[in-house]
Amino acid sequence: MNQLASVFERALGTHALAANELTVGQIALRAVFVFLVWLVLVRLADRRLLGRYSAFDVVLAVMLGAVLSRAINGSAPFWGTLAAASVLVALHWALTLLSFRWHAFGNLVKGLPRTLILDGKVLEKEMRRNFITVHDLEEMLRLHGRIAAPAQAKLATLERNGDISAIPL
Repeated sequence: MNQLASVFERALGTHALAANELTVGQIALRAVFVFLVWLVLVRLADRRLLGRYSAFDVVLAVMLGAVLSRAINGSAPFWGTLAAASVLVALHWALTLLSFRWHAFGNLVKGLPRTLILDGKVLEKEMRRNFITVHDLEEMLRLHGRIAAPAQAKLATLERNGDISAIPL
């Protein structure tokens, strides 16, 4: 078993002290290995990471990409970067659990939904606060709420994931 592990480590170039010591083959093998590890980590992270993104999930996705890219190009220790990626996924799990258990913490981490239309009236202050134009709002109403104009909505809400949900009058 130790001999197989040694061959695997040599193939990945984990012994290299600098990125310029890696061969093209080692970098390519690292890319395949990191891709497979990342796929497992993302599948373990949460289904939301693959669906509609919240800011909470985007942070994890971007950080995973940044950390794992270093494992591929050799600019950081290989096993250390995989460990860091695993810690990020575990942190995501922990924060998700805290958000599930304590609603106030979930609001802190994920934000709050914002009411944009109430009884057919556009709430301009909320629109400005969230940098949403009337054109953006109308587009989202047509796409997601099948509502032709803001005056036809009883309620429209900017959800925590960035989508706008609407209830017709």
